[in-house]
Amino acid sequence: MPSDRSVRNPIVRALAFVAGMAALGLGIAGIWLPGLPGVLFLLIALWLFSYSNERMHTWMLENRWFGADLRDYHDGLGIPRRIKFVAIASITAAVTLSVLLAVDNWWWRFALIVLGAYGIWFVATRPTRETVEAERAAAAA
Repeated sequence: MPSDRSVRNPIVRALAFVAGMAALGLGIAGIWLPGLPGVLFLLIALWLFSYSNERMHTWMLENRWFGADLRDYHDGLGIPRRIKFVAIASITAAVTLSVLLAVDNWWWRFALIVLGAYGIWFVATRPTRETVEAERAAAAA
């Protein structure tokens, strides 16, 4: 799946590449760390690499651990229902535990709740793979 969006300006390409590497690192860390949205950072990295580094863009799409899900999202199939459930449950648990046990300041509690609600809204409003596949099958029939 080659990308035809590569930027000509070498400074912009370098900045996009560095930001893509940072997003990739956060995305991989987010696979194991609760509360860190791994898939979101992987999608950001994929987008940045589409502008800056074709080899990294292709590597991400062909990666054996997360490539299939990125390809599906990239192709418009959305997020699997199971991953949506895990993401929403993880965000809810991380925000609840942080607000109840880790944060004393009311302003930080409010900010965590708002950010958590935004994360849940974002995940919930993305297309669900099973629904998109069913719609495509119905349209093809």
